[in-house]
This record gives sequence, structure tokens and C-alpha cells, in this order.
Amino acid sequence: MKKLLLMIAAIALLGAVVSCSGDDEPGPDGPNMRGDGVFTVNTPMVNHMYNTKTDQVIGLSNTRNKLTIDTVHHLAKLELTYNDGSDHTQTYTDLTATAKRLGFYELRSPSDASFSGYVDFNEGSMRYRYTTAGGLRIISTIAEVFFLKTSNTIEYLDTTETTEMENVMYQFNVNPSTLTALVKVMGIVHAKDRKYFNSITGYSVPVTLSSTGYVISGQNIQTNATYLAPTDSLGSRVKTTTAYPFKTFKATVDLDHDHLDARFMMGDSAIVTATGKTYPDYTSY
Repeated sequence: MKKLLLMIAAIALLGAVVSCSGDDEPGPDGPNMRGDGVFTVNTPMVNHMYNTKTDQVIGLSNTRNKLTIDTVHHLAKLELTYNDGSDHTQTYTDLTATAKRLGFYELRSPSDASFSGYVDFNEGSMRYRYTTAGGLRIISTIAEVFFLKTSNTIEYLDTTETTEMENVMYQFNVNPSTLTALVKVMGIVHAKDRKYFNSITGYSVPVTLSSTGYVISGQNIQTNATYLAPTDSLGSRVKTTTAYPFKTFKATVDLDHDHLDARFMMGDSAIVTATGKTYPDYTSY
């Protein structure tokens, strides 16, 4: 089994088409031409709002948040917008921006212990959490919520040996208007069928809201998948298939504590159980 997995992994490294754009410059308009290390990004985001006083989930809304970060002096300013019936802007001018690694900054406010956040220019990700004076707990994320580091157990319904996989990536794109999500699983091996999946993508999976995030679940979710097999020559193109639907799918996405629990049936023969975080550490992703 280990030999099979090593063979498939080697093919994946040579032929996979999914890659991270770690060399992109921060900011929507490219590099900072002033050269002073100050960047401003005005980013489309999604607000998850929960009323801590009434214990009610208010819902989701699209928004834009503006971040100005001084990467030399490790300081930042942030304008957060939300709507609870009328538009509001919450401004932080005193943020510290601690560099956890190149291009990744953890944000804190000395004046507001409820605020935490990060910006990752490597992966193009950011997330902010804060509580308003009126008791609204707001979590702002970009449209794509992803978990870079997960532990996965893959069980089979026949005698194929159960396998373990680390660092499978999960991506969730939640639509606030329809309360559905695009789900993408990236970098997972199906040992029984001898396939390395670059990605398996399911569409319009129903979403319900919890106090801290999302529960994304459904049955018989059709998927599109791209894969490589160990019999492919090195020059082979990545193949596509619809033969691996999510027969069942359930993912609990905790945005407030940055945690994922998922369980799903991939096609007719494999059951996957996954748990993970976006950044279990700051250096090895």
C-alpha cells in the first residue's frame, strides 16, 4: 500500500495542475510602487453575524473591508463594514501586525480584546473576528474559506486497507443569497481505484448557519473530478470524471475557532473522515 501511495504521489508532483500563487504581489493593483512596505487592500468579503445577547444567528451578507498594513513597522488600520438593518463601519487604527512568516500577519487590537484576524498574502486569504458594542459577533471571511492542513482517514467498503492522509486541502465557497456552497477537495488518493485526485468539486451543497460558522451537508451531490493514475505516462494529461459523487456529505466549518470536521462518501466505495485547521502552525504550509 505504501508503495502504491508513493507511486501516485510521485505522479502527482510531476503532473498536478493545481498550484498556489505564492509569488503574487499583495494588493488588487499589484506591487506597492512606493517601496515603503505599505499596502492597502479593499476586499470583497462575507460577514457571518451572530447576536450574542439573543443567541440568534442574524445571517450572512456581502461586504467590503479595507485594510492598510505597514509591513515594515508591523502596524495596520482596518475599516470593517456590517449591516444590522443599517450600514455601520467599525474602524481600528491601532492594530499590531505580527509577522508569523513572510507574507503572513496576525492582527490584534490593544484596545479591543474581542478582535482578532490575519492576512495571508501568500494564499490570498484574510479573516477578521470582532464583537460590536451591541453584542453582534461578526466573522468576515473572503468568499473562499479553505483549510490547508487536514488529517484524513479513508475507509473502503471491501477488503481494501484503510488509509491515512495528511494535508488534503478543503475549500468552501458559500453563497449568502442561496445558502449553498461549492465544495472542493484537493489532493486525495483513492487506493482501491488507484487514483490521485487533484480535485473533486461538488456544487450547490445546502448550507445551514451555526453560531460560529456553517454546516454544509447534502446527499447525492454530483461532482467533477480531475485525477492521475499510476498507469499514466509522465506526459499524460490529467483526466476528468463525474464517477465520484458525494453520496453523502457533511462538513462543520467553525469560523470562530478555525476548525473543520467533515465526513463524506466519495463514490460507491470510499468513506472519508477529515479534521483540520487553516493554519495549525505558521511555517510548514
